[in-house]
Amino acid sequence: MLIEKEIHSEFWFPQQIIVSQDLKFEKVKSKFTNYCKKTQKEDFKGRNYSNCLGWQSKDIMSKDFVFEYLQEFINQSLSSQFNLKPNTNIRIDNFWINISPKYASNDYHVHNGSHYSGCLYVQCGEKSGNIKINPNLNYNTDWMDFLTEDYKNAYHIHPSVEIQPKDGMMIMFPSYLMHKVNNNLENTERISIAFNVSFL
Repeated sequence: MLIEKEIHSEFWFPQQIIVSQDLKFEKVKSKFTNYCKKTQKEDFKGRNYSNCLGWQSKDIMSKDFVFEYLQEFINQSLSSQFNLKPNTNIRIDNFWINISPKYASNDYHVHNGSHYSGCLYVQCGEKSGNIKINPNLNYNTDWMDFLTEDYKNAYHIHPSVEIQPKDGMMIMFPSYLMHKVNNNLENTERISIAFNVSFL
């Protein structure tokens, strides 16, 4: 039997992850590190959310040099990667500090109430723990195992992705994406500043 069909594929629902690197971060790293450690000293109890064995600050709302740095870095990153409508504004909703000693991690979670979320890495090493983004955590993705690696890589068909951070790296993603941070296996602390942003 001759079957005449027209068949094509359509790729929908992309998840845009933005990775930015401050190439001169080493010049300001000590200032950021001191800021984070000072904040921890002033509120050693912090709060518990997704952090396991690590310390997390309460939301920081002051418009200090960290806020100004984040605002500039976030605006440049998002504006360069998105084709935003005219007069679109980008607002930082909140930001906070994570300090993770050896073996500390962050469990899977999402950031409800914002459009994009991200993290600036202040201090980390090769074994400090990758960030893992998994939008398919609660779904069966076994069918992907039957695809060739070339095909999966060409069309980004993977159940999850891991990104290895570096000092001065900022990683941003849609706030609804489930994500976690793996255990820190370095002897030094992993220090990062996380944030949420909204488009207005």
